[in-house]
Amino acid sequence: MNYRRWDILYLRAEPTDNVGHPAIVLSSDDVMADDKQQRFNVLTGSKKPPAFPAANHHVILDEADGMEFLTLVDCSLVFVVRKSSVLRSSGTVTVHRRQQIQRTVRGYLGLG
Repeated sequence: MNYRRWDILYLRAEPTDNVGHPAIVLSSDDVMADDKQQRFNVLTGSKKPPAFPAANHHVILDEADGMEFLTLVDCSLVFVVRKSSVLRSSGTVTVHRRQQIQRTVRGYLGLG
């Protein structure tokens, strides 16, 4: 299991969770490839309800990114998760949305 930055993974939220929740890998490829590194950084996502408008800190992913449904990615908070929580991979964020995510994360975390 060799994941890279911008991969979309489904992560187990609790031990009995077999479906998982979507997350985007933010950690560098060398961290992801290092078996000694057991944790990595992600942005989390959740299914977008039909009438729910995206907030300024959200970026919406869709089928082009490998999602099964419209997904809101929260760019206001970076999580640290364990590699052992990965259930499966579903795709990679498109280049266009990578740029959106980078701008949104920088803006909400005050990185310029």
